[in-house]
Amino acid sequence: MSKVAHFPDQKRINTEREWMPPSRPIDQANQKFKAEDQHALKQIQQWIHIHSGIHYTERKQQLLYKRLQSLCLQKGIVSLQALAEGVLNNSIPGIRKDVAHTASTNHTYFFREPTVLDFFRKEIIPALPRGERWRIWSAAASSGEESYTLAMILAETLGGVDQARSQAAILGTDLSENVIQQAEHGVYHQRRMEGIDAQLQRRYFTQVGLGNWRIDPEIKKMAIFRRLNLKSRPWPFSRHFDVVLCRNVLYYFDEPHQRDVLNSIYQVTRPGGWLLTSVTESIRELDTAWQMVDIGIYRKEG
Repeated sequence: MSKVAHFPDQKRINTEREWMPPSRPIDQANQKFKAEDQHALKQIQQWIHIHSGIHYTERKQQLLYKRLQSLCLQKGIVSLQALAEGVLNNSIPGIRKDVAHTASTNHTYFFREPTVLDFFRKEIIPALPRGERWRIWSAAASSGEESYTLAMILAETLGGVDQARSQAAILGTDLSENVIQQAEHGVYHQRRMEGIDAQLQRRYFTQVGLGNWRIDPEIKKMAIFRRLNLKSRPWPFSRHFDVVLCRNVLYYFDEPHQRDVLNSIYQVTRPGGWLLTSVTESIRELDTAWQMVDIGIYRKEG
């Protein structure tokens, strides 16, 4: 096999939550909540919370408001109140799916938070049980960057794509059907490739068109993608997972929902299995059974 590429180092860590704009005064002309929109926004927030568990702080409300305004423009919906009525009554075809996508969309990229991924490569992979196929779950897969990152790490660590495919299966799930379709498509713009070492990009991607890159078909076969609402249980899993990644999603939820999701993940993880969260999301104060190994790294007893 060719020389193993360098993985991103700690200097590349980005602990900012990119999906959230910097705090700034709301533009008086366009960004301030219109009085007639406040009730509609509250109705939509409540629907989102009931159906997905997503909770909005005051700062997040500003982001949601702008996204919903954009959605109204895209769909030709005359007002936020009309959007709220469409969501509550399910009277606009596909609108609930569109709002779920709008509510949960998160900026992501390949090889995010490399210190956690480096631990996965150096410590977790060697500790996983031999003689059986590993099951790995990316619980907030977004458009597939995390799942394909794991596939590339496995291929590099285990000696090639064929060995990795025979040893591991990756499931990526997300609330949004739109991003699941993007993940299945497996084509990414150059700006989404910034976290990838040049050798890995050449090895596992093919340029298609101007500034777009397609994931290698063999790497793509290592991951499957499904829509899943983390709030909807029981989850449809018949076997336990060896590793679960639930990164950059917990801060969408209030504490009761965070605890509920973490406890449910614990139940579908095998004894001795692993949970990887974002380095910006501490779960130590949530009173769960997970044992902390390091920042963003937890293990199930056994």
